[in-house]
Amino acid sequence: MKSVKKIFIPVLVVLSLGTSFCIGALTAGLNDWFQPLVSMQISNQSGQTISTLKLSVKTTAVQHEIFFQPIENKKIIETQFFIQGEGGYQLEATLANGQIVSGGSGYIESGYTVKEVVRSNEISSDVSH
Repeated sequence: MKSVKKIFIPVLVVLSLGTSFCIGALTAGLNDWFQPLVSMQISNQSGQTISTLKLSVKTTAVQHEIFFQPIENKKIIETQFFIQGEGGYQLEATLANGQIVSGGSGYIESGYTVKEVVRSNEISSDVSH
């Protein structure tokens, strides 16, 4: 009888953990938690260092800001972030001389790939899905 308990308890624990995992995965799938990330490439073609770069992302339920380290001229950075469904974004770059340049395509959805080019007077966008 004691050997049956030694086998039964570990089997019961494994089955409980497996069932819990499956329920969690099903819940995540039904709530669209497996959506792909937005990929963004930001290229500095402004002729000077970007001292501050802020990415503001807004959806119907959430708004957040991402700040980046300074970016030297002619350098490219890449980032990815989560957005549930669809939303918008705005980029704001402060150049080394204090000039502020803002832009961004505005509308994005999960899985989009965005290429941003920061110039001395504008930020241009190229969005693909």
